[in-house]
Amino acid sequence: MKVAIIFLGALVLLSLAGNTTADLKGKKANCIYGVIGCPRNYDPVCGMDGITYPNECSLCSENRERQVPVRIRKYGPC
Repeated sequence: MKVAIIFLGALVLLSLAGNTTADLKGKKANCIYGVIGCPRNYDPVCGMDGITYPNECSLCSENRERQVPVRIRKYGPC
C-alpha cells in the first residue's frame, strides 16, 4: 500500500513538472516598426543566433536590416 502511494505521489510530481525542455522556437521580439532608432538602455537579450543584443529594440532593428527573423532565446546575455 505504501509503495502505491509513493508511486502515485511521484506521478503527480512528474506531471506538475511540466515541459522542462528548452523552447526551441524562442520568443518573438516585441517590435514597434514605426519607431526609428532604439533607446540606449542596456537590457540584453540573447538571440536564437547566439548573439547578445543590447536590448529587444536592437534585435528588431537587426531583423529589419538583415530581413532574418531572429527570435529571443532568453532574456539576459548569451
